[in-house]
Amino acid sequence: MKNVLVTGASSFLGYHVAKQLNERGLRPRVLELPESNLDPLNRLDVSRCEGHLGDAGALDAACAGVDTVIHMAFRVSVGGGTKQFDEMRRINIEGTNRLLDTSAAKGVARAVVASSALAVGVNRRPEALDETADWAEHAFHLPYATMRRQAEQEALAKTRPGFAVVVVSPAFTLGPDDPVGAPANKLLETLIRGKLRFTLSAGFGCLDVRDFAKGAILAAQAGHPGQRYLLSGHNVTANQLLEQAAAIAGVRAPRFEPPRALLYALVGAVEIFSTLTGKAPPLTRDVLQVIGRYAWYDTSRARADLGWEPRPLQQTLEDTIRWLRAQA
Repeated sequence: MKNVLVTGASSFLGYHVAKQLNERGLRPRVLELPESNLDPLNRLDVSRCEGHLGDAGALDAACAGVDTVIHMAFRVSVGGGTKQFDEMRRINIEGTNRLLDTSAAKGVARAVVASSALAVGVNRRPEALDETADWAEHAFHLPYATMRRQAEQEALAKTRPGFAVVVVSPAFTLGPDDPVGAPANKLLETLIRGKLRFTLSAGFGCLDVRDFAKGAILAAQAGHPGQRYLLSGHNVTANQLLEQAAAIAGVRAPRFEPPRALLYALVGAVEIFSTLTGKAPPLTRDVLQVIGRYAWYDTSRARADLGWEPRPLQQTLEDTIRWLRAQA
């Protein structure tokens, strides 16, 4: 791995991948949209290419002379609306396929594609799922999750002799040095400001973004072709996560759990209001499927194949809370 292309390097995950490549003495090429906020990249040593995943010329230029592609550019949306769904499909599925096809044609040897642990499923029992989990049993029917699943399946199917595709599937990712405001970090920020009023009955696998970046780079170096790797740090309930974070921050953790019927009614009202105003809802009732379920994951495959090991959750929370407070 000498000449590396990173897509989405101005995102939370992509930024940390590019940063760790720098720490390993590599200067990656990055493909970014012209309208992206490039301020984070000013802190890195990278070679920039402009363009989007639907621009054949930009993809040709970005992949020329590259031996490894680490694909971190994807769209996240838990809202609704045809426009949002179409954009996710265009970027997450169609864009990924175009990038991989171009990579193979340009002689790229290996490609790592970021997916999501949600594409493996979410358990109804407090047990961790691994990469072989039965989607029919554990499916999480959120459009974002189903599209990420389709994207990774189509990506892995492109593996062939001379072109290895590997997928890394991160869990709920948090950590310091966040250029975009990741959802997990926003949750912690709300907590330490004393503005988080309720909790939910759910379980989450928590992952340090620095450990994600390490896992993605290890997958590029040693991941088995056509293989998916779950990356998750520690499996906790929402209450355990908030209690541990609150103790570090010196604030009180919320204990009120709204009745499920109330949550569905409130989110349903948001959906109706958004429809009436012609706007896409910021949240849909699909997301509430996570209540009473466990997004917990077994990372034995990544540990065995890649030699990957996550850091303690306590360290992640301490570093993240310290960083968030320094930004205030």
